[in-house]
Amino acid sequence: MILFLLLLIAAVGIVAVYAVSGNDGTHDVTLWQWHWAAIPDWVPVVLTAAVFGGLLLLYMLYAGLVHGVRVGSMRRRVTTRESAITELRRENQRLREENARVRSELASMDRGALATADRTEGAPVAAVTAQDRPRVAVPYGPRATFGERVRAFFRGQEPAGY
Repeated sequence: MILFLLLLIAAVGIVAVYAVSGNDGTHDVTLWQWHWAAIPDWVPVVLTAAVFGGLLLLYMLYAGLVHGVRVGSMRRRVTTRESAITELRRENQRLREENARVRSELASMDRGALATADRTEGAPVAAVTAQDRPRVAVPYGPRATFGERVRAFFRGQEPAGY
């Protein structure tokens, strides 16, 4: 588009040099029902270039407007999503802190219950049931694929149930 605009400017410059250089030839021009007499030779070329230049400028304005609308809508979408992500991160942080607080409270309550159970009942620590002990999370590992589970089953390492 820019190249076309540059070529159009160059063509207008060449026609201007042609008109000024002493080419004073004239013609009669007839277009449908209109008739003009003694029109200089360069005028039809300049009018044609002006029409195409005007259409090009209108197209460039339209393309710039469409591009601006697209960029603006993308910017609004990105801003909206960024604010949603920020809110989710804040909520995630708040939930992590609350989860840590609750776990620490439960751990202190469990330790206190174990200590009082040992003292009051006289039961050894080994006699405390598994329900009284704090649960430990199983470390995360990637889930085995279907093929790995089938091979493990046929080697006798895993039960058939999934």
